[in-house]
Amino acid sequence: MVGQEFKVDFFVVGAARSGTTTLYQYLSKHPDIYVPRVKELNYFSKVSSSQPQDYALPKPEQEYHTKIIQSPEVYRALFSQAKPSQIKGDISPSYLWHEETAAAIKAHNPKAKIVISLRHPVERAFSHYLMAKSVGYDQSKNFQQAIHAPLSGHWGGGNRYMEWSDYIGPLKAYYAAFPKAQIHVMIFEQWVQGQEKAFADLAEFLSVDHYKLERATDQHNQTLAYKHQGTLNALRTPWARTLFHSIMGESSRDRVKAFLFGGRPSEEKLPEQLSAQLLGQNIESLRQIEELTQKPVLDLWGVNKIIAQK
Repeated sequence: MVGQEFKVDFFVVGAARSGTTTLYQYLSKHPDIYVPRVKELNYFSKVSSSQPQDYALPKPEQEYHTKIIQSPEVYRALFSQAKPSQIKGDISPSYLWHEETAAAIKAHNPKAKIVISLRHPVERAFSHYLMAKSVGYDQSKNFQQAIHAPLSGHWGGGNRYMEWSDYIGPLKAYYAAFPKAQIHVMIFEQWVQGQEKAFADLAEFLSVDHYKLERATDQHNQTLAYKHQGTLNALRTPWARTLFHSIMGESSRDRVKAFLFGGRPSEEKLPEQLSAQLLGQNIESLRQIEELTQKPVLDLWGVNKIIAQK
């Protein structure tokens, strides 16, 4: 693991599709905070990906949404530009998947602060599915078909949508590994409606002054559908992706994709009956989440309404 003299100060551990990109935007622009130009490092979760470029070493001059960093030296080097006055952070939503990750982070820094953003489990899963479908990973006809499809063991390109919404096991692991005072839970449905206060509370938790952004762009739910999806999927085959990733940065690829294929908001909606059905299957774990985090998720996520109807 990473040498003992090097410590990352805080970790935003997920959940995926729960506003972590918006949190990264705030944290990356804060003058007292340093986060790498790779948004998701995935170092402590030891996840896998079906995409070879996820394992390619990041180039210092480029920005990346995700990588799978496996080398302690590479991980440390990504923080080498941090100033002595800055705290260092790692934002990787995969850290809320494997229960073993909490212990790995504790071994690295038992005094680390942990930030967790939780979202309505079914809506989070649906958003994750829409993202996977938009980039060609999932070609299911609809969400119901997708959640009954054979499961992939990969994080990058995987389809374990409901499994990644099963928060209680990893949450218990973090609360077992770290004191409550080192854990800051944010509920997506609350904080996206009041970002300024949420950022101020987050800054206070991290023991830095709140830095007010001119404008924080909401990136928590930007899932697009594209024209000529079949052609776009063909361009996302492994050989084509490897070629484009080698010659073009992520922001440039996004601009070209939008120009050629006309990204627009996805029109697929989450069926209310299916959402209630899936949520109702996990009432006990949701009760445990509310008790553990002391957040009113049963009301916020509509669980109490489902209980009352039974």
